[in-house]
Amino acid sequence: MQPPESSYRTTSHRLVTNRDAAPPDAWVRAENAVLGACLDAEMTIELAVYPRLLKQGAPSVAAVFGQLDRVEGRALRGDPPVVHARPTDRKRLLGALSVSATDEVPLWRSQGIYRIAVVDGDEWRYYSVPRKAAIRAVDGPGDDLKAAIRAVIAEIPCTALFPHGALASWTVNDVGIEITTEGLWLGRSGGESRWYPHEKLEGVVADEAACELLLSWPTRRDDAASSLGRLVSGLLDRRRESPPRLLHPPDASTLETAITAYELVADRLCYDFEARRQSNVANGLSGLRR
Repeated sequence: MQPPESSYRTTSHRLVTNRDAAPPDAWVRAENAVLGACLDAEMTIELAVYPRLLKQGAPSVAAVFGQLDRVEGRALRGDPPVVHARPTDRKRLLGALSVSATDEVPLWRSQGIYRIAVVDGDEWRYYSVPRKAAIRAVDGPGDDLKAAIRAVIAEIPCTALFPHGALASWTVNDVGIEITTEGLWLGRSGGESRWYPHEKLEGVVADEAACELLLSWPTRRDDAASSLGRLVSGLLDRRRESPPRLLHPPDASTLETAITAYELVADRLCYDFEARRQSNVANGLSGLRR
């Protein structure tokens, strides 16, 4: 079995929670829901844990993990002690991993649980490093498991299962353009890149007749309190490279994929921008739901 830490970057899907907008416990609820769905599908779970941190921060949780079998991990290698949970351990495992909805996620849950991997025969299906928000990889889940995961996370705020990598991408001259769940990447062939996060975005309009995306971003002038401040801010905006306000996808299909990506990201991850179309074209959703 190829260890997840060396292969998660090329996996098929990502479990994404917008932690800036979601309640503190949302990512834990989402992860536990996925683990439950995998156990229901007769898979097993490996957890690399720090026993001392668990004993200090959550003795009852440490006691639960102490009852699980200590194993040489198949998916998790070279980690702290690894324990093994089977479908019959579902109730006590998920009970131990849950946290209060009213508290910040405690240190034992984000740090004491070092890594998690779901093992399905000779493959891994889910891999998480709780202290790293970006690492929630789901690989080759199959239609049944994928549907089960989407069903159990449907009620969790600001959370969704997305295809791994860019949701839409194209190239204009020497600039590669990628729309991801977190933002817009512009990368030149020489290696220079620019990153514009979605939380800064104010709106996106797809002009289907012109095959263009119009993006609205705040400027320093928007926050300036005086005419002098607006003048200085305007000069600074012009001297610095501002976010792109117009993107030109190469064809109607790419434009549809791009605006669908923005619609899904805004809706499912609770970003505060509006994505809309100049005319109503009701297709293209299936490409992002694969």
